[in-house]
Order: sequence, then C-alpha cells, then structure tokens
Amino acid sequence: MRDDRSVSKPHEGHSEPEKKEQSLKGAFASVMILGAFLAITWIGVFILFVARD
Repeated sequence: MRDDRSVSKPHEGHSEPEKKEQSLKGAFASVMILGAFLAITWIGVFILFVARD
C-alpha cells in the first residue's frame, strides 16, 4: 500500500503567498503628532525667552 501523505505535492493554487504592503497611516500620524508637540514646545520656550525682562 502507498501512503499519499509521504508524497510531497506542490500546493495547488498557491504558487507564492500574497505579500500585503503594511499601511503606514498610523506611523505617519504618530510622527506628525510628535512633530507638532516638539514645534509647539520650541515656540513656547522661544516666547518665554523673548518675553523675559
């Protein structure tokens, strides 16, 4: 008797797994929020420096 499990068959219908590109919208939003925070902080410190007597 022949055991069909021992015979290696190529995956029928699946030549290569599909590669999906990751969405970078979340990373972009995080970087923009961080950049806005840094810009506001720098502007606030500059205003305090200029307003000082």
